[in-house]
Amino acid sequence: MSAGISEVRSARGLLRILGLAFGIAVVIGETVGVGIMRTPGPIDARLGTPALIYLVWFALGAYTLLAANTLAELATAIPKAGGPYVYVRRGFGDYLGFVSGWGDFAIQSIAIGYLAVASSEFLAQVVPAAAGHEHLVGPALIAGFATLNSLGLRTSSAVQQGASLLKVLMLGALVVAAFAYSTPAPVLAPPITPAPGAGVGFVAIVVSMQLVLEVYGGFNSACYFAEETTDPGRTVPRALFYGVLLVIGIYFAVNAAVLHVLSPADLGGSKLAVGDALARVYGSAAGKAVALLAVVAALGVLNTAMLVAPRILYGMSRDRLFMSAGAYVTPGGVQLASLWLSAGSAIAFAALGAFETLYAAAAFLGAFTDLLCNGALFVLRRRAPELPRPYRARGYPWMPGIVLVTAAVLLVVFVVGNPRPSLFAAALLLATYPLFSWSRRAAAVKTLPA
Repeated sequence: MSAGISEVRSARGLLRILGLAFGIAVVIGETVGVGIMRTPGPIDARLGTPALIYLVWFALGAYTLLAANTLAELATAIPKAGGPYVYVRRGFGDYLGFVSGWGDFAIQSIAIGYLAVASSEFLAQVVPAAAGHEHLVGPALIAGFATLNSLGLRTSSAVQQGASLLKVLMLGALVVAAFAYSTPAPVLAPPITPAPGAGVGFVAIVVSMQLVLEVYGGFNSACYFAEETTDPGRTVPRALFYGVLLVIGIYFAVNAAVLHVLSPADLGGSKLAVGDALARVYGSAAGKAVALLAVVAALGVLNTAMLVAPRILYGMSRDRLFMSAGAYVTPGGVQLASLWLSAGSAIAFAALGAFETLYAAAAFLGAFTDLLCNGALFVLRRRAPELPRPYRARGYPWMPGIVLVTAAVLLVVFVVGNPRPSLFAAALLLATYPLFSWSRRAAAVKTLPA
């Protein structure tokens, strides 16, 4: 059965139909959403001053741009589905490739899970009857998007491009609405009480950095679709850089709009900073409108993550590091088994709840992936000089070296400053060893003569 599936997949292949618009759409789609809508509250309350707030967002934005520089070379040198897993495996072998793949898959599954949780919470603000039923709404949303993406790649592409455009226009309108009010906001409700223990210190900065880093997470989404992209050597780097620069601009604009209306202290405990800011100015109806738009934004990110996660399992399955059914592709270009396995794991993470814990754990895994990818760049430059490189990382070796060292430092800082989610993420990585051993034994059995 498994051999038959592999043969069908090889004959059919993936559909190479995606262009630059889709590439930018998935970068924005998986990056801009619930994070920038929800995290400014706890981040601003912890950091305390606008100068420090902007510094943290700028520093991690610059780090993200440097990381995109590395990935642009890797994705064009090895334009296969699977994202970072493909590059790490080529550079370091099966085991670290496996660890990278499962770590990256965990990032996507966690993201889908907390997006479903956040979407259900936002929906409860708009539809009071949904309050108290978030544990049912979240899994239903995941299953719904899995069904949507089962229809075919063309449908998924059209939905993603439309959702990303709507999201950018929506956030632009929110920023304009906040700045349109130029006089001191009336106090329509008691100020939000700052979170206990909030303040500027090592832990506050570390937690804020983890949250901001994960808000930038998803910037590499275009890489996962390199095998399905027309002219990947030209399209993927442009999608990465245009997408990241647009994301940085959006994040600065949203933070500026929120801080224009509310002080960092006012934002303590806010679960929807933009909504609270506009509610302060325009009344409670504005807050509900923003909550509705937050649902739309979160669902846009959820759709992107539902597209990315199956491609990781697909790449691993094709290399016999996951079950062969994961490499099956429908005539519509859908990795069907991988898609529904991704949905199932995301539902499990959604049951955990704890938005900030999951968010910080995903940031740790993201920094780990950055570390391996940048290490792979150095290894492949030395061991595989023959690889075609339509794009070569700018500033090599210094710029990729900065990302490599920064990622290593971030991992240490995250463990010291915010141990619980970081150790949870580390435990997920350690759990890959028995999985890897099992996959190798299973592959060996399949290759034995009958």
